[in-house]
Amino acid sequence: MTARALTMADAGIAHRLADAARAAPAGKLILTNANIVDVVGEHSGLGTVVISGDRIASVVHDIVKDAAADVQLVDLGGLSLMAGMFNCHFHATYPGLPLAAKRLPIGLEQPPVLQTLQAAYTVQKAMASGFTSLVSAGAPFAIDAGLKAAIAQGLLSGPRIMAGSRDISTTGHSLDQLYPWYWDGVTMPSVVNCDGEDAFRRAVREEIKRGAEIIKVFATSGHGVPGNLGQIDLTRAEFAAITSAAHQRGAKVRAHVANLEGIELALDVGVDLIDHGDGLDRRCMERMIGQGVFLAPSMLYAHRYVQQMGGVLADAMKADLDRMGALLPEANAAGLQIVLGDDYGGALLAHGDYGAELDYYVNIVGINARDVLRWATLHGAQLVGRGDDLGRLSGGSIADLLIIDGDPVADIRVLLDPLNILAVIQDGKFVSFGRQTSAAH
Repeated sequence: MTARALTMADAGIAHRLADAARAAPAGKLILTNANIVDVVGEHSGLGTVVISGDRIASVVHDIVKDAAADVQLVDLGGLSLMAGMFNCHFHATYPGLPLAAKRLPIGLEQPPVLQTLQAAYTVQKAMASGFTSLVSAGAPFAIDAGLKAAIAQGLLSGPRIMAGSRDISTTGHSLDQLYPWYWDGVTMPSVVNCDGEDAFRRAVREEIKRGAEIIKVFATSGHGVPGNLGQIDLTRAEFAAITSAAHQRGAKVRAHVANLEGIELALDVGVDLIDHGDGLDRRCMERMIGQGVFLAPSMLYAHRYVQQMGGVLADAMKADLDRMGALLPEANAAGLQIVLGDDYGGALLAHGDYGAELDYYVNIVGINARDVLRWATLHGAQLVGRGDDLGRLSGGSIADLLIIDGDPVADIRVLLDPLNILAVIQDGKFVSFGRQTSAAH
């Protein structure tokens, strides 16, 4: 006996996919007649993806007409199928912050419980928008680690999370300026101030104890953060203490850096990921490639700031934005590992507008859509050490997949509307339809 394929022409697409989710036996699913979006380059055109358990068993160019009775066969009718995406600069707790000059210090805007619920809502929104994995760029109260544990325990559905730390830097650094000196004794939930190598080692170890897997360092101001744009906020010895302590315990280090001297220092001490990288030149670009250091340029925030704001900071950001926009196509072609992610939930960038970042890099900066999708998938997976089994559409990979109405390679703008993400599959199971997250198993 064979199973009849559920086709997208039978009824509404969303209803068909929901039917497939309900009908699929555990771990037995075939998605056929799909437009295969494979940014690694192994497969293209119409084909079939066979899922067994939580993994992709095979990807073939044939169209399957029938299958065994215990296998759910879904004819996608030409809908696109691609690997789940990574957002690698993610602030789950940001609720929609005003500009720095008009806001409370990050982490004091809302009670911790409300921030946690905000974060749970935000990560589910990200997953429904096609981001099955998130790399934190910082959060207060160990909320990232708590969310990761809650998802692992099945308390809520959500993406894979690399949990972030609080922001670590020296007394009086750029973000510390948001705390006036006369607030002595006020809890600083998102910032850890340290002075001296031992203090930084202790702070890193404490963040890892709280569940952080990637340590965030504020090395300079800039990229929208007020301060002395040419200054480095910590010493070489302090910075080196951070990376050595983190790496010793298996954590990665990311650094907010927005001037050339800061980039050079970050590379000297062995950071894993540079955030923003304003001031990057060809020599540092080549060093990053040689050292395997990732770049999260986060240019959309800067672009919107320049468009909507004025003043000295906006002028400085425009100059940096123009330089990065000119260098980025060359860096991409040379093999720099660039990843997606920006300050969503901060000023000018609302959570849920994630597709705008891909659109910006393709249609404003001029990067090929397939390359930007590679940043969003394979490069993100490589950053978290999962390049062999995440972020790719190939046999043996984890079945984190997106079913998309439209072809993002032909027109990246289909990702501007999260409703075009018709279904999200995680670990071989349907977990989201459009913006409605469910626990369909």
